[in-house]
Amino acid sequence: MVTSVKWVRLARALLAILCAAPAALADVVPRDGLGQNEGVVLEIDRKAGEIAIRHGYLPELSMDAMSMYFAVADPALLERVRKGDRVRFKAGLVAGRFAVISIERIGARR
Repeated sequence: MVTSVKWVRLARALLAILCAAPAALADVVPRDGLGQNEGVVLEIDRKAGEIAIRHGYLPELSMDAMSMYFAVADPALLERVRKGDRVRFKAGLVAGRFAVISIERIGARR
């Protein structure tokens, strides 16, 4: 049986972990709001509000390098890039789907 003292210790330990998490993530996502993720735009589907990107490892999603479709958090993001652009972007979960939250063109179209 867990005593109230053990519950208090467990709660303190969890609180310490939760308080440390934002500081640990500060190095992953720069202050400008864009992640360090880079990739190449493969396809854009404006009707579906999706973009296909060939990307490297995504630390915020613990996702290996691959090519995949992402939803976009804001359809206006699709107007910033074109097929073949090298991009820097931030990815995350939006409404339970992998999504591009911010994106910018960093290189010429291929």
